[in-house]
Amino acid sequence: MATYSQEFTDQIVELHRRGRSFVELAKEFNLAPTSISNWVRAADKRDAAGVRGGQVAGGESDKDKVRRLEKELARKEEELEILGKALAFFARRADQ
Repeated sequence: MATYSQEFTDQIVELHRRGRSFVELAKEFNLAPTSISNWVRAADKRDAAGVRGGQVAGGESDKDKVRRLEKELARKEEELEILGKALAFFARRADQ
């Protein structure tokens, strides 16, 4: 199991947040899509803990909340797409 630096994982997370899919990033950097998904989820938890920890004065603005929820929705849609592809793959293998 390979270990990646925090700087590298943060860069991958940022690329995903800018619109790149887990699959695209996985192919480009020779990574597992699930690893990238886990890194994004961990970064989201760290970011949410920072907001709850009082680092953002006055809480989250509506605009920030909408942006965060849109990213979360996009991530969930990506996860569903990956799961659908995996299901189709295993269904094809079961038929053989």
